[in-house]
Amino acid sequence: MLKKFLLTMGISAGVFVVSVLAHNAISAWFGMEEPVFFTIAVFLAPAAFLVGAVGSIVVLIKRLRMAK
Repeated sequence: MLKKFLLTMGISAGVFVVSVLAHNAISAWFGMEEPVFFTIAVFLAPAAFLVGAVGSIVVLIKRLRMAK
């Protein structure tokens, strides 16, 4: 389960970077605002990162409690 949460964190960080670059590239090349990649970068990727971080912390705490 920990692997899935860590993978979620990694993928969301990558998606954030790609979305920011795509939004800026489309805005620069075509001179128009593009809301899809902006929304992904501002709302979806950080939310997924937060889910992965909280899930990882919960799994680690459960493992530590079970080890005692």
